[in-house]
Amino acid sequence: MNLIKLRKLFFFIFIVIINYLLITAFVFSFSLISLNKGKTYDLFWIKSIQNKIYQRGYRNIWQFQRECVNYDKYLLYKPKSGRCSFSNPEFKTILTFDEFTRKHNLKTKNLDYEDDFLVLGDSIAMGWGVNDNETFAYFLEKNLEKNFYNLGVSSYGTVRSIKRMKLNKYYQNSKNILIQYHTNDIHENKELNFNKIYSKKDFNKIFNYTNQKNDKINFILRNYKSSLRLFFSDIFDIIFKENNLEIIDFKIHQNFLEKVLNENIDFNKKRVIIIFPKMPWQKVINFPVNDKKIEYILIDLDKSNFFTIDDHPNKKGHYEIAKILSLYLSKN
Repeated sequence: MNLIKLRKLFFFIFIVIINYLLITAFVFSFSLISLNKGKTYDLFWIKSIQNKIYQRGYRNIWQFQRECVNYDKYLLYKPKSGRCSFSNPEFKTILTFDEFTRKHNLKTKNLDYEDDFLVLGDSIAMGWGVNDNETFAYFLEKNLEKNFYNLGVSSYGTVRSIKRMKLNKYYQNSKNILIQYHTNDIHENKELNFNKIYSKKDFNKIFNYTNQKNDKINFILRNYKSSLRLFFSDIFDIIFKENNLEIIDFKIHQNFLEKVLNENIDFNKKRVIIIFPKMPWQKVINFPVNDKKIEYILIDLDKSNFFTIDDHPNKKGHYEIAKILSLYLSKN
């Protein structure tokens, strides 16, 4: 290759790189400005950029909202009684709690306490991103005309969910426990001592409400740099979609989950149902078959059941979870 052709090649590569940097800057700016305005897009590259910005500190986290939680020595934190507002670019919600549950406005007249259901779980069960009368607990109560008490709390694993349940006034009379499981629960289920007591110092260390100034320039540059890579990641996700699924071997989760359940629940007195809402980017293997003690239900949701960049079910998703569970519970 002579010198002239080599120069032309380098010039061509230089032009391609410069144009790619400029196009990325434009797409990144559009994504960031749109997110600031509360607009998200399920579009190639843009969705990935908005999701990355959102997950890297842009989103609000419910349990870090001063008006939403109180310190608790058994649970570290618990919902504060009353109403609290919680919003992110894709939703603006009001959550209402009393001392024991997230409330909804149904007035079910079922007085057979043995038919009552206690709903346990994390932010999905609690209803992150949906209003009081849009959770799957609400839709279940509406569909089946039985009491469904929503004890779900964001970021709780199974250990703290059960601790909260046993402190709940509805626990003794209710015979049915419905537990929404998430893969994040395995960390708490493996490591947390059921009898752990938290100090106010523990709470203050984690939930430091002091406003911290973000380095906006560093934040922008960091996410712009990621945007350069995300273009190619999206292409690979399209071409090799199956290979990019998150593989979940549920047998691993089951072992730690059932250890917690066996140590803390009397299966002769309580019916236990585990539900696992599967996300579109997940593939589950070794999902358990129901036995005499524990019932397992895999709920397969599609992307329309989730917010665009937030990985929680939207109202439609909660409705779909309730529809599947209503059918199951009406037959079993």
